[in-house]
Amino acid sequence: MAKFNWLIAALVVLITTLWLAAEPALFSSTDFYQWRSALVQYSGMLTVGLMSLCLLLALRLPFIEQLTQGLDRSYRIHKYLGIAAVTLGSVHWLLAIIPKQLVKAGLLDPPIKGLGPRNPDNFYALIKPLRPLAEQVGEYSFYAFVVLAAIALLGMIRYKSFRYSHKLMAVAYLAIAFHSSILIKHSYWPYSITLVSLMLIWLGVVASFYSLFGRIGKSKQHKAEVAKFSYLEKSKLLDLQIKVPHWPGHHSGQFAFLRFAGEEPHPFSIASAPATQPLRFLIKELGDFTGQLKARLVKGQVLSIEGPYGNFNFSEKSPQLWLAAGAGIAAFTAVLQQRANMLNPPPACLYFCCEGADANFVKQLQVQAQAAQVDFKLIDNTLQDCLSFSQLQQEVPDLFNREIYFCGPVQFGNSIQQHLQRNDYDLRHFHRELFSFR
Repeated sequence: MAKFNWLIAALVVLITTLWLAAEPALFSSTDFYQWRSALVQYSGMLTVGLMSLCLLLALRLPFIEQLTQGLDRSYRIHKYLGIAAVTLGSVHWLLAIIPKQLVKAGLLDPPIKGLGPRNPDNFYALIKPLRPLAEQVGEYSFYAFVVLAAIALLGMIRYKSFRYSHKLMAVAYLAIAFHSSILIKHSYWPYSITLVSLMLIWLGVVASFYSLFGRIGKSKQHKAEVAKFSYLEKSKLLDLQIKVPHWPGHHSGQFAFLRFAGEEPHPFSIASAPATQPLRFLIKELGDFTGQLKARLVKGQVLSIEGPYGNFNFSEKSPQLWLAAGAGIAAFTAVLQQRANMLNPPPACLYFCCEGADANFVKQLQVQAQAAQVDFKLIDNTLQDCLSFSQLQQEVPDLFNREIYFCGPVQFGNSIQQHLQRNDYDLRHFHRELFSFR
């Protein structure tokens, strides 16, 4: 993830540097409208640049996943880039709108407008009539983008509708791309900032069409068939096994998107070891889709699987602590099976936190843990207190010398990470699945 963060920082520095080169007289000017014009351009170019990167991150491209160290991290960066783009876009909008309103109210003198290029046959003369349309399109598409971003961030709609709202964001971006391309200031044309801005816009346009035509993840999609399923009543977990004839293989800790007829794809951790069939998934009841799934399944039912994704890789050398909560146990069942075939695996301790545990499922985990030489501890929150950091310190004396792997609810993960940070633990050795794509 750090590599991509450096890429974002480098892009911001590049745009800033090239923009300043195109405004050589800016800092010696006391003209309000010159500053306003320059800042409108700058904020607009930064906004569209971040939007383009945001769209690129949503394409699930392998080289992007390598840069961000996992698709889950790609989507985390995608989320915060979207927030940054909307914030900068709001600044851009305020810089454009407020002076106009002040002029209308008689509180600010109107700008003295130049005549523009004198040659009526040049390219600028051809696109100049489009500028009023571009301003209007940009304004309304920005409003649409803000509304769609608010819907996405606040979780106001169901997952299926959320996916459609994200498709509409791609449409809104195309309108913003038109706005941005037409309204690049003419005085910038001889400078590199124009070329870089147009390249970023082109990148975003390609990404938008890639999304709108349903190409995201297409190369990683495979047909599958339901082989077996059962429901764990106490744990509220669906134990699903599917056959995937052309599955390319996966690593322990990775996940895949499952898509049933009439539904959008949903991500779930793979609970089976590499090179084993059928693939197994442990799906927690958390919403409408997962709550109804057990009643809709039929043996032999056809579905689509897309993946594998993720970079939740387990060390084969260092002592480890595994923390699983709820359906987060899925990633660890995969590595338990894998470790059973390893010679002299590193010490590992697994805590499984849940609210109600099915006896047969727990027994299965205990058998797998014993075969994998893993110390297994069950924390059933219906029978005992929730796992605390002080309990971990007492029961795992070499806690701060271990690689720590966490998969479970976001708040629980954040709490563990904060406690580790307060105790000067090197967070490069704390690994977690950022399993939130909304």
